[in-house]
Amino acid sequence: MSTDPFDALLELENDYYQEGYEEGVADSTYAGMIEGKVFGIEKGYEKALELGKLHGRALVWQARFSEPKSSSQNAEEAANDEVSKSAAVEDLGKLVQTVRMLAPISKNTRLRKHVETLHVASDGRTVARSNSDEAVTEFDDRIAKANAKAKVISNILGESLNPTTSVNGGIEDATGLQARH
Repeated sequence: MSTDPFDALLELENDYYQEGYEEGVADSTYAGMIEGKVFGIEKGYEKALELGKLHGRALVWQARFSEPKSSSQNAEEAANDEVSKSAAVEDLGKLVQTVRMLAPISKNTRLRKHVETLHVASDGRTVARSNSDEAVTEFDDRIAKANAKAKVISNILGESLNPTTSVNGGIEDATGLQARH
């Protein structure tokens, strides 16, 4: 049997299609991996930031308890725990002044227990840093637990948890115009 010399030309389009498909799969696999890593870093940062804010609230609430220990000693201990001493010394004066301007918290054992639980739950030093499913689930659970404790504490104190939160409405809300629907 003789082979037709034009068979290779007739299969040329299919060959290019298959080659392009294989290159596209390889490129999209690599691009997906990079996009997934970037997304993971962004989400991890957001979660860590939220946990850090909750931990900062716990430190401030601890410093506001009215007890023989002065708030400057509480702030100094918190600063020594959280950051290096040289960086803490610079900001310690500002922190002490800010905490002193806030109203002290009365001695309430239930409230103190809630604040201590929030402090422990939001402590970043005890969070697992692995990327396993169990560690991620535990991290999410800690954030949820810390958010719940912060809400309980803010309700007990009668303080707003997010005092600067504003409603993000549409342009009609900002300008006073009524939308026609």
